[in-house]
Amino acid sequence: MIKICLDAGHGGSDPGADGPTGLNEAPVVLEIATMVANDLVGSSFSVMLTRITDEYVSLQHRCDIANEWAANYFVSIHLNSNGPSAVGVETLYKTETGKKLAAKIQEQMLAATKDVDRGLKQRSDLYVLNGTFMPACLAEAGFISHPETEAKFKMLEYKQLVALAIAEGIRKFCNVTKT
Repeated sequence: MIKICLDAGHGGSDPGADGPTGLNEAPVVLEIATMVANDLVGSSFSVMLTRITDEYVSLQHRCDIANEWAANYFVSIHLNSNGPSAVGVETLYKTETGKKLAAKIQEQMLAATKDVDRGLKQRSDLYVLNGTFMPACLAEAGFISHPETEAKFKMLEYKQLVALAIAEGIRKFCNVTKT
């Protein structure tokens, strides 16, 4: 079994970013992470979520969950925010193996959403990429601060599209065919 730890960013007292009409990042990424987990769980994957409700989980505890479970890979899911004109998806990583995982997830998110490619970015300043012992990446699935993107993230179908893309990226990285 390949052990995947999925981290839905923010939660509880840390709501994350808000869209122009007030859509909050934390519940959206929790819903996406849960869909990714449901899509992956099965013959090849065992999945652990760092949170399953809208609760605050410290960054250290998120890392501890993945490390104590001895996950093979860690994927954190977020929505970006940078004003109403910013668009696109990007995936962040620290290590070379993390970059390979990030590349597959980025490729699949772009294919599914047709959003702007903001690329892969190496980051050494993100707590969850530094605190996890396994290859890790952080997917920024779109800009909640962009009005049209926020509207998409209000739709179940779009959240499913993003979730299935992330799951497929993980599968492609692990060379696993969906059963």
